Order: sequence, then C-alpha cells, then structure tokens
Amino acid sequence: MKYFKMITALLLAALFVLAAACSKAPTPARPSSSGVGRTDKPSETMDTAGPGPDNPETGESGQSGDPSPDGDLKPGEIRWSIVDGKYVYEIAPRDDSGLATVSEMYSYSTAYYEDQPEDWYFGKTEYNEATGEVTYVWERNASVLESVKKYGGIYRGDETRKVAYLTFDCGYEYGTTGDILDTLKEKNCPGIFFVTGYYVKSEPGLIARMYAEGHLVGNHTVNHRRMTTVDTDTFMSELNGLEALVKEAFPDAPPMRYFRPPSGNSNEWTFKLADKMGYKTVMWSYAYYDYDTENQPPVSEALAKLKNALHPGVVYLLHTESATNAALLGDLIDWIRAQGYELLPICDINY
Repeated sequence: MKYFKMITALLLAALFVLAAACSKAPTPARPSSSGVGRTDKPSETMDTAGPGPDNPETGESGQSGDPSPDGDLKPGEIRWSIVDGKYVYEIAPRDDSGLATVSEMYSYSTAYYEDQPEDWYFGKTEYNEATGEVTYVWERNASVLESVKKYGGIYRGDETRKVAYLTFDCGYEYGTTGDILDTLKEKNCPGIFFVTGYYVKSEPGLIARMYAEGHLVGNHTVNHRRMTTVDTDTFMSELNGLEALVKEAFPDAPPMRYFRPPSGNSNEWTFKLADKMGYKTVMWSYAYYDYDTENQPPVSEALAKLKNALHPGVVYLLHTESATNAALLGDLIDWIRAQGYELLPICDINY
C-alpha cells in the first residue's frame, strides 16, 4: 500500500509537468488567405489609407470614377482659354450626324419667319450710360427666338452676364482690316471673322493674322449668295466649298464651326440645314449701316449708336471694309470694358 501511494503521487506530478509544458507551446500559424478578404498584416497592394484623394471609392481619382482624360473633346465641342495673353481654342470636328436625315430638307418649308422680311433684323434696346440700365423697347417673336435656339443658332449670348461679342464680316478688302486687327491685338480682344471664297483667295495674309492672333474664322459661303433661294445641295456645297478653300490655304486650320448667312438672309430652313451640317448659325443683336464704303457715317455718330445698343450678351456685327469701324474700334472696346462688360470669343456662347 505504501508503494502504491508513492507511485500514484509520482504519476500525478508527471502529469502536472506535462500539462505546464504544453501550455507554453507556440500557437500554429493560420493558413494564408490567398488574397481573399482582409489579412492581419497588409500586403504591398492593399489600400490602407482609407478614403482620400487617391482612393477610387471617393470618385476623385484612381481607376473608378475618373473624368475623361484632359484634352478629350466631345463631337462638336469647343473650348477656349488664354495662354500667355493669347486666346487659344480647342475645336472638335463638327457633329454632322444630322445629315443622316438631310433628305427631309428637300421638301422642308423655306418660308420666312412670320415677323421678318427677307433678311435678319434684331430687337431694339437702349442703354443708359448713367445708370447702366437696359431698356428692351421691342423684341422678335418668341417663336422665332425659340427656333433659333432649337437649331443652335446665336442671336445674343448670355443675357444674365455683362458680356459682349465682336463679329466681323469680310467680303472684300478696302485696306482697313489690318487696322482692325492691330486694334484687337493692342486691346487683347477676341473676334470672329466671317470670310467668303473671294476673301480666302485674295487675302490669305490677313486670314493668317486672324488665326495667329487668337481669333476665330467663320464660314460666310463661297459666293455670298442669298441662302434662302438656293436648293439643299447648293447650300451644302457653298459651306463645304468655303471650308475646302480655307483648308487648302491653311492645312492646319481648325474645323470651321460657325456660319453666317450672307446679308442675314435666313429662315428656319437655313438654321435647320446648317445645324444638320454641324454648324452654329451666328446672327447678331446689333448692327448699323456701316458697309457702304462710299457712304461712311461719322465716327462720333456711329460710336454713339454702338454705345446705345449695349446690353447683356450683345453680339455686334461690324464690317471690316468700314473705315469708320477701324477708326472707332479702340474707343468702343475701352468704353464697353469701362461699363463693366467683358469682351469674349463667340464660342463662350454655348446652348
């Protein structure tokens, strides 16, 4: 019995020693997650920063939620900026997908708008220089304005801001366009020049200056015809032919995007067809009798008219053959800016 008790005590002591040793053994490593789910230790590719500018979940950067790469333009889009004091433009090719249904234009009504004669005219405004207030004396019919807007046409620009736009028609050269370009350069003011086929052929040097000095060049047709009186094919050939002439003379010229009908001869048919071709038709909200080279008005009289017509979004039409326009342009630009208005490129207008 004595020996049995001793053996039992020794066995129990051995069991206690073995249990203590097992309790100090290391825990076996857990199997790898193989990249599925979260591991205790972040891997090199795991995002540990949480939400932030480099986290795709925020949509600010990274693969998910990225905007289109800089420089990509949508069809028909135009962007402008000022680089080193010069106006520069990014111009996408025209969106001419509307030509898929151009067949409807062969039978579309060519009637004039109900409130206009053959050529475009504009509403009457009066500017009070002392107060800066504009009075809208009368306006085109609402249905006409809606039609112009529907087809991407331009009559006024942004009427909620003090902005103005200078547009010039170039049919023939009488030695004044160089002076106009000089003034625009001196005042760092953008413009758009609508040129004809004759002008492209006869004045490539002046057109080169327009491009080089930060202006847009618009389509005024090859032959300066009354566009409501031509058929669909002739209308398209007049615009396509003018751009072909420009491209021949200036291979690096951007796509032409703006069209002005000669003499303002227009109707819903011309707006709609130009839109199908991917052109914006540019009309005007003020012009004066400036194009008769043999009957030029006095500078003071013309400047007073142009000042009285100032209003938010005003699109001025001036003719480059006018010696009066060349003489008054610098004073007009200074005065417009003194009224708190910006002079912007026509592509700032975006319907």
